[in-house]
Amino acid sequence: MDDNLNFMDDVEIVKEFLVESNDHLDDVESKILELEKNPEDVDLINSIFRPIHSMKGSAGFLGLQDIGKVSHELETLLDEARKAKIIITSEIIEILYEGVDILKKLREAVAKKVDNKGASGDVIEYHPLLSKISIILGLNQDTVQKEKAPGNPPREKYIGEILVESGDISKEQLEIALQEQGQGQGQRLGEILVEKVIITPEKINSALKVQSVVGKPSSETVKVDTQKLDNLINLVGELVIANALINDGLGNTTNGSNKNLSHLNKIVKDIQDQVMCMRMVPLKSTFQKMARLVRDVSAKVGKKVQLEISGEDTELDKTVIDEIGDPLVHIIRNSIDHGIEAQNERISTGKPAEGLVRLNAFHRGGNIVIEIEDDGKGLCKEKLLKKAIEKGLIEEDASLSDQQIYNLIFAAGFSTAEKVTDVSGRGVGMDVVKKNVERLRGKVEISTVEGKGTKISIKLPLTLAIIDGMIVQVGTEKYIVPMLSIEKSIRPKKEDVSTVQQRGELINVRGSLLPMVRLHNLYNVQPKKTNPWEALVLIVEGEGQRCGILVDDLLGQQQIVIKSLGEQFHNIRGIAGSAILGDGRIGLILDVGGIMSMALN
Repeated sequence: MDDNLNFMDDVEIVKEFLVESNDHLDDVESKILELEKNPEDVDLINSIFRPIHSMKGSAGFLGLQDIGKVSHELETLLDEARKAKIIITSEIIEILYEGVDILKKLREAVAKKVDNKGASGDVIEYHPLLSKISIILGLNQDTVQKEKAPGNPPREKYIGEILVESGDISKEQLEIALQEQGQGQGQRLGEILVEKVIITPEKINSALKVQSVVGKPSSETVKVDTQKLDNLINLVGELVIANALINDGLGNTTNGSNKNLSHLNKIVKDIQDQVMCMRMVPLKSTFQKMARLVRDVSAKVGKKVQLEISGEDTELDKTVIDEIGDPLVHIIRNSIDHGIEAQNERISTGKPAEGLVRLNAFHRGGNIVIEIEDDGKGLCKEKLLKKAIEKGLIEEDASLSDQQIYNLIFAAGFSTAEKVTDVSGRGVGMDVVKKNVERLRGKVEISTVEGKGTKISIKLPLTLAIIDGMIVQVGTEKYIVPMLSIEKSIRPKKEDVSTVQQRGELINVRGSLLPMVRLHNLYNVQPKKTNPWEALVLIVEGEGQRCGILVDDLLGQQQIVIKSLGEQFHNIRGIAGSAILGDGRIGLILDVGGIMSMALN
């Protein structure tokens, strides 16, 4: 890049530009997808033109010459299209996509410069794109550069000028209408022309579409640095803890005090809910990116695939949304490459030639569920078992349930692909999906019908700052188990507990033998109850496994504000974090998957 910007002086302005340009490019990309289906829609062309024009103006002001040049040439192309001087073809659509990709790379290079305080970025070649645009416009590059300099926005034309240029009215008719407008009661020019039956309302609407040039209406929103939001969330977390301490410390008080405390609890809860909402953003932009991915991957593998999106207005914590993009990319790539059959194979089995991938999001039980479903060939159990045995992931005589067999696709290095392509097949995708989702305290579930298709469900918490937890007691210690991991709690009968040599203790839960973990043994705590039939057993699920965790007692469910244990305790197996409980003591939040790997392996 040759942009010579003093980032040290203008870093805040540039950061604002980076946020705005990212939103603009996401918006443009989704609109190009729509334009591909409706190439004659002038409104769509205008909605692509406006953000590109805005980017060009901002880039010119900041001295970002490369972004200015590319956005300027794309603007010129779009300007010709919205004036109906050129027709939107598949070639122009590809140029627009290429332009967006280049602008994203140039934007990323600027972002690197900002982060590195002026470090040079990679060289991004964009001149071939400018040449393609010049050829389409019938101009050479020099002429285009001389006619319109980057950063100088064109003057918005008056409605009368546009109508005269298009031949809809004569100059004489325009002058008469303008004179009448000057003498009248503030009527618009278009209204006068329609009243005099000089022009039809449809012609006025067409001229207005051509006229619409710059900017979106101002939104009643304020952009806030995410760090400030994080600080506010931490303070509200402290408020919640302080409120719990007050409630616990006062205990039984007078009716008047109880009423005041109840009112305080309500206010604190409302503040907490509002602050959490401030970090919530819709999944729309993430889902829109998947639409472009489906288009590109399906073209690369030579398949026709349609994407159906629903629930894009569902909101999720910004941190979670930032992390969920990569898992969705891996799953959708696999759906297209492995799941959806080739066109002739689909037709021979009575399916439509065009494959279908559905992307859906919805609320369920205080969590967000994202479903990715395809109507492809589904998963073949025999094939999965054979591959797993070949890779040494399972023994030949292993007895696995259907769900355990399907979960094999999440194993590292496992792939059902017959051959490796540049899209997928190396077995490094689905295990990353599972790890990333579980790092967000979520779960991945898979259901499939051979010959009909596969559905992968990702269950995610609404936010990473607060969880619903069950407080359990072991001896004098209190631990927190995330409610998302708990299936149920039981008090087993004596005959349901058995010991197996070299395998530890097992507990019979409705005919299924599950390993039992004694929490007091793991953390060297003196328990009050050592016999499972006198204590309680939590049946939990994590990382595709189930087990029972032996505890003395359950103390109740509570919303827990998660606190980090700090760098020195960052990688302790079995512990996901900590929380300050109502009595002021620290409670450790258990990582169910980590506990199972510690106790059972």
